[in-house]
Amino acid sequence: MRKSAVLFAAVIAAAGLTGAPASATASADVPGLAITQVGYNAYGSDTIYNRNQEFVDVKNVSSPAVDVNVAGLVVADQWAKSHVDDNDRGCNTLKVTALPGVTTGADGSVMLAAGHTVRVYSGRGVAAVSAGGNVHALFMNSLCGYHGHIWGNGGDTAWITKGSDSESFAYDFDNGYTVKP
Repeated sequence: MRKSAVLFAAVIAAAGLTGAPASATASADVPGLAITQVGYNAYGSDTIYNRNQEFVDVKNVSSPAVDVNVAGLVVADQWAKSHVDDNDRGCNTLKVTALPGVTTGADGSVMLAAGHTVRVYSGRGVAAVSAGGNVHALFMNSLCGYHGHIWGNGGDTAWITKGSDSESFAYDFDNGYTVKP
């Protein structure tokens, strides 16, 4: 095979790892917040040790730019959203009660600064703020799913809910590691 053909095949294969999803839809109904990325496929076999490669990013996209109260925000997958009445273990969900680097108000408010992101990992860890200070990491400590991996590699729906407002991001994607709306 010629070098150019091998190079072309390598470029096509690499593009497939980060290519666009077959289909993805997002509904925006939680004021000031948006799901901006889902890490749905950990590198290698799914084990308890790599479940933090699966995550959901929720960003403050308010316009005009204002802080948004994320206290009580629930991040969940489609399974959890459809099993609200019988999910007594809290599988595949995280409810925001505090954020690293953010002072919780006397009224329980947790204000996410404009442009900042809450990244919710499926696994275990210590809540932290990124070096740049704009990503606040939280951990589900999921013991559900396959070794704590909850995001469907071939497709799923990520949900955020705050009070009566919900937003979802559905993807049908099986060629890569993360997907964005």
